[in-house]
Amino acid sequence: MAKLRGKSVPVIDLFAGPGGLGEGFSAFRTSDDRAPFHIALSVEKERYAHQTLTLRSFFRQFPPGKAPEEYYEYLRRADEPESARRKRLFDAWPEEAKRAEATALRAELGRKESATIREQITAALDGQGEFILLGGPPCQAYSVMGRSRNSGNPNYKATEDKRQRLYVEYLQVLADHRPAAFIMENVKGLLSATLENKRIFERILDDLRSPCEAVLRPIGFPEERMIYVC
Repeated sequence: MAKLRGKSVPVIDLFAGPGGLGEGFSAFRTSDDRAPFHIALSVEKERYAHQTLTLRSFFRQFPPGKAPEEYYEYLRRADEPESARRKRLFDAWPEEAKRAEATALRAELGRKESATIREQITAALDGQGEFILLGGPPCQAYSVMGRSRNSGNPNYKATEDKRQRLYVEYLQVLADHRPAAFIMENVKGLLSATLENKRIFERILDDLRSPCEAVLRPIGFPEERMIYVC
């Protein structure tokens, strides 16, 4: 476990969705009511999940139990357009909104945004070497339900499904930034999933043991993906 430097240990959350893993870390309190972790950056590509990440980050800008009335007004006015409610809320608390938006990045790992994401992580860590990396690479290609759906599609080819290898983007961050600890979310079905007659789980375990070597292997990603030498 990373040592506390200053007030808390930064957490980077990749493939964050609406923030499940990150919420657990940010909500954790010690016996003397200290918060040992804070979300330094969450990365998610899906629009509505990213909106949730930003709103949750805004909520965390305030001490427990001290969220402003405008936040609850935002929640109550569900009949109004979300964009209008959000603007009203963020206009009322511009500094807190600015910090919230800085910690929730809408970007897609595995595309041209990879270089930007790398820079954003470096900026979010602000020189602190010890941090926690979280992430749940897209699981539709591995999960029992996802594989069932794929098997019903006569045009589906596992070797052409980029989600099969998106976990390598997680490895890239491990190789680039070398966190003190990491959590990679699992799904039911990963243990039995195969690609080209090889078990995906065994490949992932081998790659996690040496992420620097793993990201330098040819893996079939498009040329636009940026790979950094360790």
